[in-house]
Amino acid sequence: MRSIVVTEEVLQKMPGIKLGLIEARNVRVQKEDERFETLFEELTRELKEAFAERPLSSDEIIGHVRRMYRRVGWEPTKYRPSSEALARRILQGKDWYRINNLVDLGNLVSARAHLPMGLYDADKIEGQIRLDVGKEDETYEGLSRKEIHAGGKLILRDDRGIFGNPTADSKRTAIESQTQNILAVFFTPPEVSSGYLEKTLDRLADYYKPLCTQIEQKILEFA
Repeated sequence: MRSIVVTEEVLQKMPGIKLGLIEARNVRVQKEDERFETLFEELTRELKEAFAERPLSSDEIIGHVRRMYRRVGWEPTKYRPSSEALARRILQGKDWYRINNLVDLGNLVSARAHLPMGLYDADKIEGQIRLDVGKEDETYEGLSRKEIHAGGKLILRDDRGIFGNPTADSKRTAIESQTQNILAVFFTPPEVSSGYLEKTLDRLADYYKPLCTQIEQKILEFA
């Protein structure tokens, strides 16, 4: 399974940060998954019941994720964590962006757990993966935006450059119809327990098992 190293800057700002990893091999990429609608309805019900009388921002996990952003100088109410943005769309009754079966199922798990997740074509990642903070002049091409500024943001980079952050993935490592191997990364604040993260990984692994020939999961904690 791939290794990820963390830079000293991240360790100084966030000792104890965790990454939850899932690698799936020989995946089957499809436009839709027949399980999605039922799972989406269940999630919608859960979120509307949980936040019927309190704001989404009052959730403990969301609070921890927001503080993770702020520790690197990244304002989470301006650049929302992907997990919070997804849950917020459900509560506001807005349409979800449907991409493909792997991305859509990953989004369901991320929104339920309130942990931001990046999903990448593992074969497009080159060399060592590093968890880092973007430099002021660094940018990368996102999925929906031509240029994403990485300065002061928590990011993942490989030997070619940045390929994602907890808010926006890159176009370079996007899941496409010909993708064969994938890497999912849950960006997890120090305050969130390994047990909670493990349950989140278990759920996504269960969703992905029918769609691949091999799957592995691992938790990395950087002290």
